Amino acid sequence: MNKYFLFLGFLFINLSSRSQSKIENGAWYCNLQLAPNADLPFKLSVTDSSGVKKLFIINGIEKIQVRSYWEKGDSVFIIPSVFQTEIKAQLKQTDKGLNYLEGMWTDYARVGEYQIPFIAYYRPGKELSVDHHKSDFNGNWEVQFSPDTSDSSSAVGIFKQTGGSVTGTFLTTTGDYRFLSGNIYDHEMVLSAFDGAHAFLFLAEMQSDGTLKGKFWSGKHWTEDWIAKRNENFQLPDASSLTYLKDGFKTISFSFPDADSAIISMSDARFKNTVTLIQITGSWCPNCMDETRVLVPLYNAKHNDGLEIVALDYERKNDWTYIQKSLRHEKEVFNISYPVIFAGLTTNSSASLPMLNKIMGYPTLIIVDKKGVVRKIITGIDGPATGDLYEKWKDDLNSFAQKLLEE
Repeated sequence: MNKYFLFLGFLFINLSSRSQSKIENGAWYCNLQLAPNADLPFKLSVTDSSGVKKLFIINGIEKIQVRSYWEKGDSVFIIPSVFQTEIKAQLKQTDKGLNYLEGMWTDYARVGEYQIPFIAYYRPGKELSVDHHKSDFNGNWEVQFSPDTSDSSSAVGIFKQTGGSVTGTFLTTTGDYRFLSGNIYDHEMVLSAFDGAHAFLFLAEMQSDGTLKGKFWSGKHWTEDWIAKRNENFQLPDASSLTYLKDGFKTISFSFPDADSAIISMSDARFKNTVTLIQITGSWCPNCMDETRVLVPLYNAKHNDGLEIVALDYERKNDWTYIQKSLRHEKEVFNISYPVIFAGLTTNSSASLPMLNKIMGYPTLIIVDKKGVVRKIITGIDGPATGDLYEKWKDDLNSFAQKLLEE
């Protein structure tokens, strides 16, 4: 399906290394090369307000402001707003004077060197568009990832098509794939998302019987097949039934350090006689950030009524300096007033809370009543990309927390 990225292909010829002193305002069309024949497209918007240059990653309907950007000679450095990632690229020109960036996207949250080739071209004027659709992908789809394997899992695909453009997401038992967008090319669909931390690419082809066959890439480290059939009534298992307390347990206990190495425990006085939300999270997790954006205002509104929240952060790298930086970064970016503490590595997360059957996904929210009894455990989140489901998720959480506060 690589032929469907030819809208950038004409730009890949006659490259030279002439340097530009600054990056132009406007739209930059970018690609991450996840694998051969698997290029993830996204757009970078550059603006200039009163001499201050601002960059935005355009992820479907989401507009993510870049936290830090600077130039040094012909090099460009882009730091996304939340995640421990970076784009390093050289600013160059084609022999026809067309500006482009070429370099690498690096994910520092992963162990070892994790880099993906990055390239971007400046295109002033009219937006690129595609209108060669011959199939209808609208609606809800019953999805199987890695079908007929031991890794098989179910999902709900929600796609909204307008002409040759399409948006949507996939709901899974551990959360959603956030804002996806792309195009329809004849009978084939390309959906992708890049939010600074996650690079998702979904390709699918409509079959003669109306089903879909596709392939999914998550960065360069994971790829799998997927199939789907239309099913407006298909639902996933209840998110509150997946992670649970083992027999004999009614409460949660933990003792973990914050960024200053101070130990925070569930037995601390601050959690006594309170309704406590325990957030299982990670600085690398966009879905967790979606949840944090809900929890922070909830805490600010209900803390004086007896609500407490504590975030248990799980990281991918066993590097205390890096972990401290990540914890402080989370609190700063989201203006978090409640504790954010380091609970362990993702590779050993379930062992850190042995009273649970397992931690299935990020985020997971454990809700504890005033007596210290666990009342509900919610795996994943129906995030902003799910629309009405997201609003229902927020309403249900707020209502349940209020009910426990009134007991």
